[in-house]
Amino acid sequence: MAYPKNQLCSVISRNNGDDPIGSATPFDGCLMVEVPPPWREDVADSKHFPAGLWDVVRRVWDAGHLGKFAALLPDEEHSVPDHTRVFYWRRPAEAFAAYEKEEFVVPAAELVPFLKSYFERPGELARFEEYRRDTASVRDLVVCTHGSRDVCCGRFGYPVYRELKRGYASDELRVWRSSHLGGHRFAPTLMDFPEGRYWGHVEEDALENIVRRTGEFAEAGRFYRGWAGLGSKFEQIAEREILIREGWRWTRYAKRGKLLEVDDEETAATVRIDFTAATGEPGAYEADIRAAGSVLTLASSGAGPLDEVTQYRVERLEKIS
Repeated sequence: MAYPKNQLCSVISRNNGDDPIGSATPFDGCLMVEVPPPWREDVADSKHFPAGLWDVVRRVWDAGHLGKFAALLPDEEHSVPDHTRVFYWRRPAEAFAAYEKEEFVVPAAELVPFLKSYFERPGELARFEEYRRDTASVRDLVVCTHGSRDVCCGRFGYPVYRELKRGYASDELRVWRSSHLGGHRFAPTLMDFPEGRYWGHVEEDALENIVRRTGEFAEAGRFYRGWAGLGSKFEQIAEREILIREGWRWTRYAKRGKLLEVDDEETAATVRIDFTAATGEPGAYEADIRAAGSVLTLASSGAGPLDEVTQYRVERLEKIS
């Protein structure tokens, strides 16, 4: 069977009701590095991708320190000539609300030696301390605009990036363009750091609520992909329902999730999410998640066949303590 060559995965996903929740890639560590354009489909094959960088990334990934890597386009407002900005977001040891961020702006020629010191030879890191940036209070919004990976990321991601940059960027909120973040069928996709929340199918009218959290979370819930701090799609699905109940204040609570039970076909699961409220009061939710039919979607733009993807609903959400 022949398929149209110009199918847009994000359009098909949205039109067919493909819910983005549960599609957030969990990670303990996330590394993002500035890489000048142009970018190829695989950003590591790009002309200006630093020599030796991918070897370090691969070793650090295999060692368990990384669960996500992306390139960032240099920004005319923030980037420094002949230097490379490096972000590393690390999961705290205990229950948490946001990742711990470290940021450096190192001479471009020193990038790979710096990363080797940072991840593999921490005793040598002192010589790079002058390049550290104290930006713990700064929020970073990262929008995938990697059009050479999938046309939807450029076509739909760039307008969202442009609107965020124009209407929301400040000294305390920076906006970046990134390479592939995963799930381009949910383009436009973005990540919100330091919390580590993913958003997809984002519409410009929803940005005010997503960024400033001025409305009810329920109004933004259909764009929510999930939180990287939860290790399974079922925990992420449950957390969205908790957010609808608790509101945006939930994002400030320290929390951890646990998958209590799941069947072999992944049609039913039970999860628990423990939390500590801003007042210091502990609590927990349990939820039962069940399969609720399926939709046809397209993983990547182009001429491929549509795939059947299971959708889920929360059948029970109970605050148990």
